[in-house]
Amino acid sequence: QTSMKNMERELVCPVCKEMYKQPLALPCAHNVCHVCASEVLLQHGHLCCDPTSEPTSPAATPATRSPRLGRRAVPKPDRLDRLLKSGFGTYPGRKRGAVHPQTVSFPCPACQRDVDLGERGLGSLFRNLTLERVVERYRQTINISAAIMCQFCKPPQLEATKGCTECKSSFCNECFKLYHPWGTQKAQHEPTPPTLTFRPK
Repeated sequence: QTSMKNMERELVCPVCKEMYKQPLALPCAHNVCHVCASEVLLQHGHLCCDPTSEPTSPAATPATRSPRLGRRAVPKPDRLDRLLKSGFGTYPGRKRGAVHPQTVSFPCPACQRDVDLGERGLGSLFRNLTLERVVERYRQTINISAAIMCQFCKPPQLEATKGCTECKSSFCNECFKLYHPWGTQKAQHEPTPPTLTFRPK
């Protein structure tokens, strides 16, 4: 159990404190969820800081500026993605229309260092597919071990909802009623949460 908990700690994103979703490998060898990385860059002003103002970044093509679309309060995710992929944005200290975009530095939440992502920003990072697969496998293992099946159902078995320490078994609702008929000694048995390891009271 302890080793599983330790393993789980390794599979948690340092930003959202949840299991990695589409982890990106940073140059410092730490990982961060794709969405979390985008949010961290947004907070550090690496994209249009004020989404309600007219876009000033080079990624704002005439199409995104068309008055027909009006002013959007929130940039659409696909546009955000395009901005991230192209690595363009309004970086702090960057002059509008500058020829050489600055490199993007990313504050790694794990090692507290500012990591240089180059001009392409998140676009230069690779998804850590190995880690993604490990997280997926881990989730499946947890789910399998979490589900306790009724020991009396005919296939397909239902998930157990009750346990009985006297019978040392786990039951679904129907089977519990069936094996503890009203008016018999067994009807006095106290239902407990289902478990695979029944200990004497």
